[in-house]
Amino acid sequence: MKIQYDAERRMFHLQSGEMSYVLGFTQDGRLLHLYWGKRLSQDISLYPLAEEILCAPYEQTAMVKDLLWEYEVPVMEAGDFQAPLLRAIQHNGVRSLRLRYAGHEIRENELIVTLQDQVYPFRVQAHYRCWGDLPLVSKWLTIENHGQESIALDAAKSACFHVPKGHNYRLTHQAGAWGAEYGKQQLMLTQARTVLQNNRLTCTSTNQTPFFALDQEGTATETMGEVFFGVLHWSGNFNITVEKEYGNRVSVTGGVADEDFQYQLKPGETLETPLFTGGYSNAGFGRMSEIFYDWQLDHLIPRGKKGDKAHAVRPVIYNSWYPYAFDVREDNCLALLNECEKLGVELFVIDDGWMSGRVDSRAGLGDWQADKQRFPRGLAPIAEGCHDKGMLFGLWVEPEMVNPDSDLYRAHPDWVLHDPTRNITTMRNQYILNLARDDIRDWAIAWLDQLIEEYQLDYLKWDMNRYAAEIGWPDAPMEEQKSLSYRYTRNLLQIWTHLNEKYPDLLLENCASGGGRADFGMVPLADRINRSDNADPVDVMILHEDFSMLFIPKTAGGAGNIAPAAHHIHNRPTPLPFRIQWGMTGSMSIGINLLTASEEEKEMLKAGIERFKMLRPDLQDSYVYRIASAREHPYAVFQYVRRDRKAFTLFAFAHGMRCWDLSMPRFRMQGLIPDGIYQCEDGKEMTGEMLMNFGLSLRLKGDFDCRMSVWNFKE
Repeated sequence: MKIQYDAERRMFHLQSGEMSYVLGFTQDGRLLHLYWGKRLSQDISLYPLAEEILCAPYEQTAMVKDLLWEYEVPVMEAGDFQAPLLRAIQHNGVRSLRLRYAGHEIRENELIVTLQDQVYPFRVQAHYRCWGDLPLVSKWLTIENHGQESIALDAAKSACFHVPKGHNYRLTHQAGAWGAEYGKQQLMLTQARTVLQNNRLTCTSTNQTPFFALDQEGTATETMGEVFFGVLHWSGNFNITVEKEYGNRVSVTGGVADEDFQYQLKPGETLETPLFTGGYSNAGFGRMSEIFYDWQLDHLIPRGKKGDKAHAVRPVIYNSWYPYAFDVREDNCLALLNECEKLGVELFVIDDGWMSGRVDSRAGLGDWQADKQRFPRGLAPIAEGCHDKGMLFGLWVEPEMVNPDSDLYRAHPDWVLHDPTRNITTMRNQYILNLARDDIRDWAIAWLDQLIEEYQLDYLKWDMNRYAAEIGWPDAPMEEQKSLSYRYTRNLLQIWTHLNEKYPDLLLENCASGGGRADFGMVPLADRINRSDNADPVDVMILHEDFSMLFIPKTAGGAGNIAPAAHHIHNRPTPLPFRIQWGMTGSMSIGINLLTASEEEKEMLKAGIERFKMLRPDLQDSYVYRIASAREHPYAVFQYVRRDRKAFTLFAFAHGMRCWDLSMPRFRMQGLIPDGIYQCEDGKEMTGEMLMNFGLSLRLKGDFDCRMSVWNFKE
């Protein structure tokens, strides 16, 4: 990684891995984008359009400027009509900004360019951060009010990215619904604004993941083609606008949603927008995923007190939800511990139902004490039982929610989101606490600290089970009302940051009605992601394919990805070997009732856990290549390649195969050392070149057939 500044030409060049990002400022101080793409030589003075663009006088016609200039921080300058990053209303009603270069600072891995309004004491710092040798650049803004009057921000987004002009682009994004998250969507752009957004407040990614990818002419594949991509580091309402203008000019503007948003920036106050990271792949979507994996494993996911947490294996989990739901008690939990120990389970989690009065979804949320009837000695006997058996102990919580039937709501009815003249909408029998209030944030921190310390928790599963309806905040001044969604998410992330800083070795699961917060705002704060509430193995053939585009599989979990035979989504019975093999592809968790399971089932689980533990170090420190998609075939094939390229595991799953279907091709492997020799566990040997070009033959049949083979580098 290198950041260069050419003072004569007023240009900055960020080199990061196989990518370059170039920007500069004009003679009158406008900050412009110049280049994003394949790595350039270090001599940026040879950039062909630099002089033409940066020396263009302001007096040129709007049409000419519109054809040449691409703003780094678009604010609706004269001749610029694209979606703005910032909209600010000054105390006298002026709604325009004119930001000009006022200085810069280059740090070890960061460039900061300061922009100053020509008239008003309004300053913006545009940040650019690189990540070692990865082809990534994170951009965000620090917005400062140096005046004596408040400034109303109607938009405060993070960054704008411009891709090389003159090409048709295909947009790839992810959209879906509860139980069907991350659905891969692709469309060719037309001259229009395509908006990816979330306005549900309590989630980001259930219906639209804050991610985009663009490839020229729609020709990129898993292994070939240039792909420009990006993710927003935010876990609330967001807006990503992909805009195609005349002349095949395409830009992407993203950040906190400006729908129902306004933030009063008080005198002397600073507001920092979330990071918006852009990346470049010159080898298709597969290389994009490699970049995401390296970034998470080496930079983003929690490090722990000793710094090794990110690369540690995730424990095998038993979760109480599927077998018992709300009917958890001291006796059945202690009995389950004995069975878990026999199977080799490493973490026992009590899910929903442990709180006072929590016998169904209608009561108990907000009253975070163990139910005295079902847990007469509290949760200490369960925690001690786990630790005595060498297992970790975990607990489910839902801190943002409250039941109307709870002591908390009866004591603090004003704590929930509500409009004073309307009935409060209930979903799942619960209301949403107004986490935009700092006192409610502090209350949540206090009881979470007490819970973690009292029960010596090793694992905390944070859930969220409804979207917003009324988002009123009657107690706030009128001018603060529209900052609620921003403040809510900011306080949410502050609580998670507190938990990471105070309890660095505590394992944290990010659950939000399934995968509602699978986003890069949460990635640096969570050790595990509930990929989806849908653990039906046939649906997982698609869910896991799309999840693995962005997120490392060692984080992929749920209440039990080895779920009961007939999962509630479809009530479709699936054989246990099929479910066990799927459990190996992510963060393995078990949700089968071990007190009623047959001895044969328990022996299969035990053998599966033992095999998984042997393979786990390789599987959880690997790249995942999507060799065959269940969207296109009655089967799915995934290749897990250890990051040093010296081992791989092949997973194949079938559903809907026809009788004597001999049309399956030889599957070409990816990401191997060409002249290295790999040996399968059955003794077969092949070079990396042969595996990647000639490929491997697989035969699958019928429904729920599965295959798995392990290959190691022969030194």
